[in-house]
Amino acid sequence: MPQRLIHVPLQQIAGILEEIRFALLGGENPPDVPLVEPSLGLIGQALLDRTFTILTSAFTAVPSAAEVREAVAEATAARNLFAAEGWLDDPASYHEAPPPVEASDPEMTWTFDGAGRRRYGHVRFPSGFRPRAGQPGVEAWLAHPTNGTAHAYVLEHDEPRPWVLCVHGFATGSALVDFTSFNVRHLHDELGLNLAFPVLPLHGPRSTTRFSGSELLSPDYMRLVHLFTQAVWDVRRVASWVRSRGATSMGVYGISLGAYVSSLAVSLCDDFDAVIAGLPPADFVGLAKDNQPWFMRQHEGDLGPDWQLIRELTRPVSPLALSPRVPVDRRFLYAGLVDRVVRPHQVRTLWEHWDRPDIHWFPGGHVLGFWHPSLADFLTRSLSRSGFASENPAA
Repeated sequence: MPQRLIHVPLQQIAGILEEIRFALLGGENPPDVPLVEPSLGLIGQALLDRTFTILTSAFTAVPSAAEVREAVAEATAARNLFAAEGWLDDPASYHEAPPPVEASDPEMTWTFDGAGRRRYGHVRFPSGFRPRAGQPGVEAWLAHPTNGTAHAYVLEHDEPRPWVLCVHGFATGSALVDFTSFNVRHLHDELGLNLAFPVLPLHGPRSTTRFSGSELLSPDYMRLVHLFTQAVWDVRRVASWVRSRGATSMGVYGISLGAYVSSLAVSLCDDFDAVIAGLPPADFVGLAKDNQPWFMRQHEGDLGPDWQLIRELTRPVSPLALSPRVPVDRRFLYAGLVDRVVRPHQVRTLWEHWDRPDIHWFPGGHVLGFWHPSLADFLTRSLSRSGFASENPAA
């Protein structure tokens, strides 16, 4: 016991020292990624990312050996089912097209943000998503008391405009936080875009916990597969509702987890005219390895994660197993050079898979990355090239 109590803090301290070394001296950047210029500010952002990962681990229940074995057994059964059904060979066939949502279908209420300055709509409608029969975990997923209702927040001008669906990251899903993350003053007020903010499954009002999204923090791999599948389903349903309201064009802009979902959405349907992936993870297994909580490392040997099994299981919900349907000149990415949550190699992998579209690297991390001052110009340029906005919004 004393040895373990000493081991855990030392492991965390070693990780923090590694982030300081990386921020000061730079790291082994992948090819085509700019070098990191050392600065005290970058040390702070790298440490903030590390702190976020540690704090997130605090909301993760330590699984028992029995729970780990059950999760592995479910994953193995699901992987075998996916192979038999051909979903590993053709991941797109795993996903079903959702029915459209008409303009008059959802319940819409109007309210003001926390500061009382901005009026927005809150849309609710039945998700209608059901995982394919025969998969493990279906009954538990459908029994969730709040996840079956889809939610979206809406900022809309009076006349027809281009729309952008803004898909939030992990642990968010509230109007106030998402409006800040996506800088609605720039996108809605200055560029004149209509915006819709789908709430991801198990987040915001769809969560039963005080920490949005914390229900994902367990070694329940089928829960992740169901989440990504329903997330794309719900985003597509919100997109159909936006089209029914007279959208002149429609793009999707995701941040972090939302970028992963957006990458899937533009690879499964033709609803979108442009895509912006901000701080985007591309490989779930790599992301899990980079951010694995220290206490999960106690499961060594037979109880350790079977990364090959998880990679095969998540192939139907991997952006790297699908091809985007948006033209390459309307694909855009941005990423932080010292991001310690979604590390640069993740973003570069997606960039390569997307045929090297326009990408913006900024000197910053993950947690505060969406506030970097260089992003406003990058977003304006990307949206103007896609026909959504003018490069001179003041005009």
